[in-house]
Amino acid sequence: MKSPLRPNALILGFLSILSLFSTACKKPLAENQNLIHSAMTIDHRERTFYLYLPESLKADAPLVFVLHGYTDNARNMMESTGMNTLADKYGFAVCYPQGLTDSSKNTFWQVGYSFHQNMEVDDVSFLSTLALHLQSEYRFSKTRTFATGMSNGGDMCNMLACQASDIFKAVAPVAGCMMKGIFDSCAQSSPIPVFMTNGNADPITWWEGDMADKQGYGPYLSVEENLQFHIARNNCSLVADSDTLIPENDTPVITQKYIHSAIGHQVWMYTVENGKHDWPVMEGEFDIAEEIWKFFSVF
Repeated sequence: MKSPLRPNALILGFLSILSLFSTACKKPLAENQNLIHSAMTIDHRERTFYLYLPESLKADAPLVFVLHGYTDNARNMMESTGMNTLADKYGFAVCYPQGLTDSSKNTFWQVGYSFHQNMEVDDVSFLSTLALHLQSEYRFSKTRTFATGMSNGGDMCNMLACQASDIFKAVAPVAGCMMKGIFDSCAQSSPIPVFMTNGNADPITWWEGDMADKQGYGPYLSVEENLQFHIARNNCSLVADSDTLIPENDTPVITQKYIHSAIGHQVWMYTVENGKHDWPVMEGEFDIAEEIWKFFSVF
């Protein structure tokens, strides 16, 4: 799940869904009756994904995308985040898409990292096209499709918020950042609710950002700048004073929740005190996956 690197934004134009969608959906490789491993040809590339379908899933059910980090994979995200258990409990489907491999043989999402500038990959198109296909094929809700992700997958969530707000209702990046290139292109898009989770001692996604590009990923905003950007876009105000959750392991999680009272958009920020670059789970006390679903379920 760890992502050893972070990016510079090459913002690829969002091409027409219809022109890129060659539906060569191959025969699914069912691992059990609830889990489908399948492939599609999108933009002349074979793209794979896992789809988890709980028992007795109702028509028009919500769909949650879970995006892995740099060097990670879809299978590991499925096995480590606990999202399938929540899907069984609350009645939603989960899609775990697989990123492509870069020139260093590492899996990634194209958010514009400096070392991916020559990679002609449009993952916004891939994820949007896949979402539309699954909505149609499985009769999932067209207005309740969400995305969360870890690290590079969290960065991709920020990109989806800016470039695919017509497809995804809300996003929840974990240990993610806002690349400057994505930020620069985001102003004209429609805002959607965002739930950010970051550790303030993260050695990979720096809390203070890296606009000077010292890490070599490309410039990215600080966590506070990213938060204020989403708050301003959604025209939200702080609902109440910040709260602090203190599990028995003494790892405080500071929660801030902002809301637009008229249209119901919300922006949440969870700060894990001394938190590192990981998917926060405090056994039996705090599970970020459960908090993410609480956020999505508002919408």
